This record gives sequence, structure tokens and C-alpha cells, in this order.
Amino acid sequence: MKAHRHPFALLWSGIRLHGSTPASTSTEHPGLRLTAGRADAESPIDFPGYSMNLDLTEQQTMMRDTARRFFEDEAGPEHVRAIEPARFSAKLWRAATVLGFLGVRVPETKGGLDAGLLDAALLCEEAGRQLAPIPVEDGIAAARLLATVGADALLEGMDKVPVLLGAYEAGGDGAVILHLDGDRILAGDAVLAQGAEAVRAFEAATIERGLLRASWLIGAGVRSLELASDYARERSQFGRPIGSFQAIAHPLANSATDLEAARLLLWRAIWSIAEGTDDAAALPAMLEWWTATSARTAVRRALRTFGGYGLSLEYDVSLYFAAIQHRALIGGDPERQLAEAGDRLWAGVSPALPDAGDPGIDFGFGAKAEALAARVRAFFEAEFTPELRAKAHHGTDGHDPDFHQKLGAAGLLFPDWPSEFGGEDAGGLEITALGRVFEEYRWGRIPVGITNMGAYMTMKFGSPELKAEILPRLRSGEALSCLGFTEPESGSDMYAARTRADRDGDDWIINGQKMFTTGAHLADYVLMLARTDPQQTKHRGLTIFLVPLSLPGVAIQPVHTMQDERTNITFYDNVRIPDRYRLGEVDGGLQVMAAAMSIEHGGEGYHVFHYSLMDAALTWARTPASDGAKPIDDRATRARLAKSATRLALADVLSRRATWAGENGKATRWTGPMAKMFSTEIFVEDGADLVALTAPYSLLHATPALAEIEEKQRQAIGQTIYGGTSEVHRGIIAEQALGLPRAS
Repeated sequence: MKAHRHPFALLWSGIRLHGSTPASTSTEHPGLRLTAGRADAESPIDFPGYSMNLDLTEQQTMMRDTARRFFEDEAGPEHVRAIEPARFSAKLWRAATVLGFLGVRVPETKGGLDAGLLDAALLCEEAGRQLAPIPVEDGIAAARLLATVGADALLEGMDKVPVLLGAYEAGGDGAVILHLDGDRILAGDAVLAQGAEAVRAFEAATIERGLLRASWLIGAGVRSLELASDYARERSQFGRPIGSFQAIAHPLANSATDLEAARLLLWRAIWSIAEGTDDAAALPAMLEWWTATSARTAVRRALRTFGGYGLSLEYDVSLYFAAIQHRALIGGDPERQLAEAGDRLWAGVSPALPDAGDPGIDFGFGAKAEALAARVRAFFEAEFTPELRAKAHHGTDGHDPDFHQKLGAAGLLFPDWPSEFGGEDAGGLEITALGRVFEEYRWGRIPVGITNMGAYMTMKFGSPELKAEILPRLRSGEALSCLGFTEPESGSDMYAARTRADRDGDDWIINGQKMFTTGAHLADYVLMLARTDPQQTKHRGLTIFLVPLSLPGVAIQPVHTMQDERTNITFYDNVRIPDRYRLGEVDGGLQVMAAAMSIEHGGEGYHVFHYSLMDAALTWARTPASDGAKPIDDRATRARLAKSATRLALADVLSRRATWAGENGKATRWTGPMAKMFSTEIFVEDGADLVALTAPYSLLHATPALAEIEEKQRQAIGQTIYGGTSEVHRGIIAEQALGLPRAS
């Protein structure tokens, strides 16, 4: 790898010399920290405060695109078949070395590209998509290690003699394997370096290799799902494409979401290493477990989509199955990574980390969000009395009208409102930070959330008269609103509403019934979907109203749930309302509902409760038993907790991405549904797992922390239903992300 030798290096240098800049840069102070959601030095998730950006830079995009073209031309299933049963192509290795790919992380002074870790990960993802039959991640990590320890002769000859990291990956005859023996780095029998710094260099290279391998698995897993989706669109059974069957579409949607979460967690891990966050050492181990598990699951689902044809070696999906299985398990049982993550989170283990370079991306909330979070925390510290702490509850039972109005007076109910309506124009990331502080104090925001939807629909579709009447009352905390969409016989199919609104001069007469009208017993208004023209098709002939609940003919009946929450059935018997309470056009309810659902279909409002579950579990784990032992001192317990911390981190990055994408005009039809579906389903899984881990004492509510774990398990189940069931969101993901036909 001699200096200036590689064609790709010239392109790379040209971009940097001619002023390429990241798509977005942060000018905020790198030392700022956001500690929303109980993030302290021992917390599994850190919240550094930068300006969030998930756009790739120009040179990262070029790296990805160039790698894609190269591996599409030089690798792919046909090349894998041509060299079987070998797993190594010497020709492809030489081509990748000469082009500069294997030296992507080597300093320019030693003939490399001196690229960041994210750039290398993008390259490895493209190699995985095409099943490139070379251990590219081993080669990249080994090349950087050789440069670090000064083994220049081996580095320069890598195009002819492959040098790999670890003794278990194929590299052809004559490959040199780097390994650690005590405090010595050996290449075969030759000592390359020795001492504590050598050990740390090898540790860093091993972690880098793990991150790059995760990226390879993501690329291969995603491509296997693409093959399955293509087949599911073409293959018909019972007169329909098999992709329209939920039994096919929903598992593929689950895996598409799992791998999207994996990619975001990979980016988050690299960013965290670059910024030195508290969880930077643990995230690589968490990621390795997740990608090995989710990629294997994805390719199994992809293969089964093909039915019996998937078992045939003539179908490419069988090659993906074998390759993913090999890459995911070649390092041993992935479950061991959870124990390693637990050690790094809670046992003080601190391995050396690679130099990640400048990743260009940023997962922080931003300085404005930090300032708002600090303001909320100061308010709670000043106003949150012991009586309020005792009253705090995740449902509407915790609502306190006086405290609610104090929040309104402080501008902390709806800072996201436009300034013209008395808000502060706060963005989604700021509201996310605010919500996490509320949850830190366990103060529920359900009344705020459902009121906010009614408020936004009034702002967007209400008359000037209605805005003047209602919005000041909502903003001050004097009044609340709730949602009246679901009906007893329609379930999640809100557009099958039967509640009628019939015109009577300048008024409307409403008759019907709404189910699960949470907060109706506290609210002053209900945002209601009603049928105004029964002659039209199901999705038409609907109109939205903001109905005062104090009117004659309204009746509210409580419904108590297993989550220790109260919801309601509301009845409407000849309820007369003036036309000014109508939102939008007559029979134009579909447009209003689309706007309303764009607010609700995101993960953050559901995901935030997961932090309290994790916090309660850590409180339990750190509490000494009668013999003085703490559960967290047990390595197996730490591994179980690390599994929950991993899934919490995955839900976090999906939710952050959904919020960021919505704010920056980058949201897709599946961005929000992925975040909502994954966050709620993983909350259920973790709730069940942590109740089992702490049983039987969690069932007995032996301590407040154990009681909260058991309560959160019950609360979690409802989250998969509210705001559209997980099945609804899987259908959206299948159609919009995978291109599968609509279920019929």
C-alpha cells in the first residue's frame, strides 16, 4: 500500500481538497450534555447534546456508490458460485486492495485513504449486499492495525499476501493471521509489537472489525429481504400475489425494521466512539449481538418466502443463508456479546476503542433541546411536591388540574405551538427532550398529548372563531380535549365509523358511541370522527368535529384496564352542536384524519416509557439483598439487563430518526410506523423478560422498583394497540418499505 498508489485515493483526495463539506455541520459546543431520561454515568443510554443530523457527507455518499458499483461488477452470487466451495477469491482481494478499499482506514502517509469508520462501514455494507467472497472487514481492520504498529512491509504486500485479523476467517493459502499472545501481537510466529499499547491496539482493531462485520451482515440481510420481496410480488397462490398475505408480509416487515434499526445503531455506535459518550464501549458489543441475531432471522424468513424453491441451490437466497450464517457465527455464540456489553456498562470494563474519525452524522438533540430540558427540570425541582410525587401515574389518574395549569403558565405544556398561538415554535427534538424529563419524574403526559392533537387540528382546520374560543383555554391548561375515533364494532378501522352527524340548519345533531375515549372524564372537548353522508364509500362522507363534552346528551362510562388505567365509553344522544365546531370541509374528514395520524404515528410518545422500565430494573439490580449481594454483580444478570439496554437503544435510534426526518422533510411513509411498531413491541418483550428476571418478587411488588417493572409490563401491551395496532404498522412497512402488494 504505497502512498498515492490507489485510483480511489486520488478521487478521495480531490473531494477533500476542493472543499467538500458535510451535508450539515454542528457549530454547537462539544461539551454540552443532555441528561434527559435518567442518563448518568452508569446509565445504558447517553444523551450528548449536539445538532442532530443523519445525512451522509458527499464523500461518504461517493464511497458507498463507488463500492456498490465495484461489488456489483466484481462480486455477487454468480462469483460466489464460481469459486465454491472456497470462501475466498484471491482475484477480488487483489482488486479491492489495488482500488484502495482495504486501505480505506490506513493513514495517507502510508498509502491509505485515512477515511472515517463510518465510511468503511458503508463500504462493508455494499460488500455484504453482493456476498463479496473476501473477508473485507478483517482486511480493513488488519491493515489499520499494521499501520498503527509500524508493520509496513506486511502492509505494502497485502495485495499479494492477505493479512487478516483473527485465526478463524478464510483468506486463502498463505494468508498471514494476526493474533494476540499475552501482550504480543504476532503475525504467524513473528512479533509485530509488544506491551500494553500493543494490547490496546489489538483490542481497538477487534472492535473495529466487529463493527464492520455488523455492517456486512446488514447489507446481506437487507439484500435477502429484497430478493424475498421481489419473489413475493411475482409468485401467486389462490389467485393473489403471496406478498399480499400477512403470513408472508408481516415477518418480512419485522425483519426490515430490525435491520433498519441495526443500521442506525451502527451509525450511533460509530458516532458515540467519535464523541466519547459513556456508552461508547458497550454499543459495539450490543450491535454485534443484534446484527448476528437479526440478520440470521431475516434470511431465514427470506428463504421461507420462496417455499420449497428456497431450498434449491439454484436460488440466490440459499447463498445468502449460508453466507450470513457463516459471518454471524464465525466468532462464536453471539449471546456472549451481551455478557461483554453488561461488563462494559456496569462492571467497569473499558476496552480500547478505534479512532472513528469524523463521522459527519450527529445523534444529539441540540442545544435548544438541552435548554428546554434544563428548564423543565428546574420547574419540577421547584414545584414537584411530595404530594405530587405520590400522585404521579402513567395514566390519566395522575392528572392534577392545578399543576397542569402551573405548567401552562410556565409555557411547558405546548412549547411546540406556533408563536402566533402562544407557543415557542419548539421543534420535535426539543419536545422529545421535554418528554423524557417528564418521564424522569414519572409525570404522565397523556392528557397533554391527546389535547395537543385536538389543538393542532383546530389550528389547521378550525374557523377563526373556534380558534379564539378554544386555543387559549387549552394553552393555559384550563381545558383539555380527548380523542373520539374508535367505535365498538370498528376497532382499528376508524373509517368504518357509524356515529352520525346530521345537518339541522346551522347545527349538527350527533348520535352514536365511541370506545376507548381516554381522558373523556377530564376533558372539555372530544375530537370526533362522524359520518355525515352514509351514501358515500367508507373513506368518504366523514367529517371531524371538536365536540364540547358539557352538552346535553353526552354520557361517559368508565372502562378500567389491566394496565391500571382508566379509559371510557362515550355516548352521544341527539347532541346538538353549532357548525362552528366543525373542522375542515363537510365530508372532508379523511384529510383531517391524515393530518392527525401524522402526529400520532411515531415512536417517541410510546418509547419514552421504556426508560422508566430500564431505570426500575437497574434500581433493583443495584439494591443489596439481605446478604449484601447485588444482582448486578452477577454476570448472567448483567447480560439480561444488557439485552434490554440494547433493545432500548435500538428503539431510541428509530424514534430519533423518525423525529429528525419529520422535522427535516425526509420522512417516508414507513419511518414513523417502523419506530412505533418496533418501540412498542420491544417494550412488551423487555417488560416480560424483566418481570421473569425479577420473579417472584416483581409479582409481589416487593419494592417500588419491582412494582414498577410489573406495572410497566402490563402498560406495554396497550402500547402495541394505541395509535394503530402493530399489525396495521407492519402492513404499512410491507407496502411502503418492501413494495409488497396491499393485503386484501
